[in-house]
Amino acid sequence: MARGSSWVNATIRIAKAIESDSRRATNAAIRQHNAQIRYQQRLLREQERLLREQERANKQALMEKFLEEKEDAIQYAADKTIESENQRNILLALLKNAETTKISFSWNQFKQDDKFSDTKPTQPKFKDYPREINLEEYEPKLGLLDKLSKKRGNKKIQIAHETLQKDKDFRENEVLKINAQNDIITREYKIKYDSWNAKKNEFEQKQKDYNESIDKQEELFNKNEQKYIEVYFDAIINSLRLPEELITSWIVSYDKPSKILVIDYDLPDREVIPTLKSMKYISTRKEFTETVLKEKEIDGFYDKMNYQLCLRISHDLYLSDINDQLIAIIFNGIYYGINKGTGIEETKCIMSLQTKKAEFVEINIQNVDAKTCFLKFKGISGAKLFEYVPVAPILQFNKEDDRFVEGKSIKGMINGTNIASMDWEDFEHLIREVFEKEFAVNGSEIKITQASRDGGVDAVMFDPDPIRGGKYIIQAKRYTNVVGVSAVRDLYGTLMNEGAVKGILVTTANYGADSYEFAKDKPITLINGSNLLHMLQNHGYNARIDIEEAKKTLSEIN
Repeated sequence: MARGSSWVNATIRIAKAIESDSRRATNAAIRQHNAQIRYQQRLLREQERLLREQERANKQALMEKFLEEKEDAIQYAADKTIESENQRNILLALLKNAETTKISFSWNQFKQDDKFSDTKPTQPKFKDYPREINLEEYEPKLGLLDKLSKKRGNKKIQIAHETLQKDKDFRENEVLKINAQNDIITREYKIKYDSWNAKKNEFEQKQKDYNESIDKQEELFNKNEQKYIEVYFDAIINSLRLPEELITSWIVSYDKPSKILVIDYDLPDREVIPTLKSMKYISTRKEFTETVLKEKEIDGFYDKMNYQLCLRISHDLYLSDINDQLIAIIFNGIYYGINKGTGIEETKCIMSLQTKKAEFVEINIQNVDAKTCFLKFKGISGAKLFEYVPVAPILQFNKEDDRFVEGKSIKGMINGTNIASMDWEDFEHLIREVFEKEFAVNGSEIKITQASRDGGVDAVMFDPDPIRGGKYIIQAKRYTNVVGVSAVRDLYGTLMNEGAVKGILVTTANYGADSYEFAKDKPITLINGSNLLHMLQNHGYNARIDIEEAKKTLSEIN
C-alpha cells in the first residue's frame, strides 16, 4: 500500500508540475501576445499622432498660401486699377506732354546699315600629303659579314633600293590622289565663295543705291519738291511720341503754291480707352469684381482725347517745319467703323480744323483746354464727336486722281484737255454745264448767266428743297495761281447782294490759307482743282489739270 501510495503521489506531483509548466507557457504566450497588441497599439497611436501633426501642418500651409495668394490677389487688383487709370491719364495728357522745342529729324534714320548676314564659307581643310622620302633611312646597314661577302652586301643594297623605289612609287600615287581630292575641295569652295560674294555684293549695292536715294530725297525736300515734303511730314507723324494705340493711319497732302498741309487722319477707336474703373478681390469667394466707366464717361474721354490729338499733331508738325514750308495745316479727323443703325461700314470726316502757323505757334499748347482751343480756331465738328456726325472737310485733296499732274502734256479739247489753259469763256460754260448736271437731278434749276470776265455771277441755282434749298451763287476762276482771299470776300459780298443762301467758288488751282480761314464760318464752299476733276469725272468728262503747262501756254498767248 505504501509503495502504491508513493507512486500515486509521484504521479500527482508530475501532473502538477506538467500543469504548472503548461500554465507558465500559456501565460508567457499571453504576455507575448499582449505585448504585441500593445506594440501595435503604440504604432497606431504614433501614426495617428503623425497624421494629426501633418494635418495641422497642411492646414497651416494652406492658410499661409491663402494669405499669400490673398495678398497677391489684392495687390493685383490694385495694380490693374492704377494701370487703367494711368493709361487714361496718358491719353488725356497729349497736350501737357507736347514738345516745346523743335523736333529733331534726320533723313539718315531711313538709311539701311545692316551687315550682310550670310556666313562666309570657311577655308577648306585640304588632305595632308605623306611625308617626304628621307633617303638616309634607306641606306643599307652593312655589317662585317656583308663587307666580307660581296654577294651578301649587294643583296642588302638591292633590297634597300627596291624598298626605296616602292615607297617612292607609293608616295607619288598618294600625291596624285590627294591632288585630285584637293582640286575637288578647291572647286567646291570656290563655287560656295563666289556665290556668297555675289550675294554680298548685290546686298551692299542695293543698300548703297537705297541710301543714295534717301540722300536724293533729302536734297529734293530741301528744294521744296512737293512729293518729298509729303514724305517728310508723313515720317514726322510716324515718329511722334504718342501712345501706340493712337498711331493709326493717315494720308499727307501738300499744296506747294499755298503751302498748306492737309492731314487725313484715321481717328482711334473708342475701344482704346481703358474702361476699368476699379478692381477688387473678394477673399471669401476667391474672385475678382470690377466696376467700369459709364458710357457717358467713356464718351467724354473719347471727345477730349480726339480734340487733344488733333491739336497735338498740328503742334508737332509746326515744330518740325525746319524749312518754313508751312503756312497752314488742315487736320481732318476720319472715322472708320460700323454704323450701328445700318450695320454698314462707313468712312466719314467727323472733325476738321485749319490752323495758321503764325497764330498757332503763339499759344501755350500745354495749358489750353483742347475743345476751347479747337473752337477758337473755328474747327468744325458735331457737338459730340462720339456721335460720329459727318462734317465737310475744310479742304481735302483727291490723292487718287492721277490726272492732277505737273508737267504732263495731253492735248485735246474737253476729252483730255488741260482745263487750266482752256479759253476762259469755255471754262465758265463748262462749270455751268457740270453744275447743271450735278444738281438738276435733285429738282434744282440752273439759270445760266451771260458769260463774263469780270468776276461776276457765272450761274445761279435754285434749290426747291424747303429745308436746305434757296438761291446758290456759282463763280468760276480758271486760275494758275493760288486764289487769294479777296476773291472769296468778293463772292461773299455778291452772296449778300443777291440774297443767296450759299456761294460756291470753283477754280482750277487752289486756295490760300486766308481763303479757307475766311470761308470756314460762312455759307461758302471752295472747290479746288482736285475737287473739280472729281466732279467732271462723275459726269463723264475726261479732263486734266496741269498748272505748269497752263502757265507756259498762257504766257505764250499773252
